[in-house]
Amino acid sequence: MPPLPVNAEAAVASGADVALAFAIAAARLAKEQHLPPPPHSQETFTWALAQLIRQALATDGGDPAFQAIVLQAREAEVHEHVQLRRMRAADQRAVRTATNAIAHPGKLRRMSTGTAREALVRLLHALAAAGSWDALAQVVESALTQDLSEQPGLRAPLEALLSNPALTRLQRGDELLRLDVVQRYQALCERRGPLAGSDAAAAEGRTSAREGQRAEQAAAEAFGRLAELLNRHRDGAAGYRLVRSLRTPRGFPGAANKAKEEWDAALLRSEPSAAAELVLLAEIKASPTAATSDFPRLLRGLRRLAHASAEAAYFFASADGEARILGASLRELEPAGHSLPPHVIYCCSAAAEPPPQVLSAASKAVLLAEPASLAFAEQVARGESPPHAALAPVWNELQAAPRLRAALHQYETAVKARAAMLHPDDLLAAVEQSLAGQS
Repeated sequence: MPPLPVNAEAAVASGADVALAFAIAAARLAKEQHLPPPPHSQETFTWALAQLIRQALATDGGDPAFQAIVLQAREAEVHEHVQLRRMRAADQRAVRTATNAIAHPGKLRRMSTGTAREALVRLLHALAAAGSWDALAQVVESALTQDLSEQPGLRAPLEALLSNPALTRLQRGDELLRLDVVQRYQALCERRGPLAGSDAAAAEGRTSAREGQRAEQAAAEAFGRLAELLNRHRDGAAGYRLVRSLRTPRGFPGAANKAKEEWDAALLRSEPSAAAELVLLAEIKASPTAATSDFPRLLRGLRRLAHASAEAAYFFASADGEARILGASLRELEPAGHSLPPHVIYCCSAAAEPPPQVLSAASKAVLLAEPASLAFAEQVARGESPPHAALAPVWNELQAAPRLRAALHQYETAVKARAAMLHPDDLLAAVEQSLAGQS
């Protein structure tokens, strides 16, 4: 990670992103030392956050994701659209189930072709399948105005379908989609990336999966060659082996509490008939940025493994068979504060990247989504000029609210995650060089 500026003036001169990261780091250090934040830290923070909000709202080069959030907060119809969209899939299933109770194709086989009921059933089923909710309601309303005395048992399910709240919500959802403000919101959502459930999102997911598989393969190959090198150095004694997808046993000591429970790759060393020692533990990432969000969960997982009894041996399932690991070896995984043990690493085979930003995109998004930030953005969107001091509540919450803990530690976490990251080829080369020096 690039170093932070030496003082607030240099941070402000470097731009809003750097200034915000600098102020956040100052708040974190002050909290850890049980001291008040340095003078002017709050002003630096609120100024920088205000600048980022204005930049995110800019028509050209702004942040469509943030603009969509602000539009949702400002416009009641957009807010209603978002709420209904969350229920839409369940509502569609409910209405189609209710329709099938009347109009399932299986019922058609028991009806005489050409009857009024057969035509109604076919029409209802087709409209429900097509998602034509207004037309479906109109057909049901029209059917209920007819004489149904010759259609026993049809009126009650038709009335139940028409009064179903799910159908009402689906109709309202379609009505909202025709509004200009909702269409603007939809356009912003499309600009920020593929919509969930879309073909583009599925393709993006497949690409990410392939990248992850390539990273895992590269790391596994390096670890396998690493085990071979070490075993040859021991005059052929097969004391080292790779295990992949190592899983923490059920009932293991310590609380799970969102801790990592599956470990991508581990190098074990064991003597015949003895429990293995864990020599090297690696988490594999397709990109360096992925390690930062994973880091807190990794720490929690290591702290749990360190609850092992030193004298016991624990049986871990893995993709390479069962691994029996000595508890004393697991206890050595205890992190020192927020730092990883030296034999726990991240492996990443991605190409070299440009210098990363000192303020992560995730932390920026979290801070922009705070209530005070959204209120400030709404004022700016209305053409007002609120003072950046109005963002002081975000500064106060940053230092105290658990939901902002990741943002408070964002620079420190990125530094430690990247410091623990190795390219698998570099890891292998380092061991080869070390062994050659011992020959």
